[in-house]
Amino acid sequence: MKKCLFSSLLISLTTLSATEVLISKDSLSIETVEEKFNFTEEKTLTAIQTENYEYIDQLIQSGKINPRMKINGKPLIIHAAIHDKAEMILLLATHGAMLVEPICDEGKDIMEHAKENNAIHAQAQIIIIKA
Repeated sequence: MKKCLFSSLLISLTTLSATEVLISKDSLSIETVEEKFNFTEEKTLTAIQTENYEYIDQLIQSGKINPRMKINGKPLIIHAAIHDKAEMILLLATHGAMLVEPICDEGKDIMEHAKENNAIHAQAQIIIIKA
């Protein structure tokens, strides 16, 4: 029975996405720590808006974030396009954010978001990257 519980615990640990898991020594209880991930999301969005390239690059290089990850239903590169951050779009694209056309949960692509937000610098950067 213990082996069955332990194996199901291991399977559940490997299937959890983007959350950290703490396992106490004395029991098999699992406590997810989503606050840390939410804090990372907030700091990532702030870094995009304030053009903190070193922080974003450090997060990607360390594996803490994926350049194609979504926050609030939008990929990071779309957040950069919404805020007209052309250099941030270039940084994220360099790390693979545009390997597949970035689309938000609403079905809009990156260029649609850039146009809706009159982000002309972002539009120019997207055209250059796609060329």
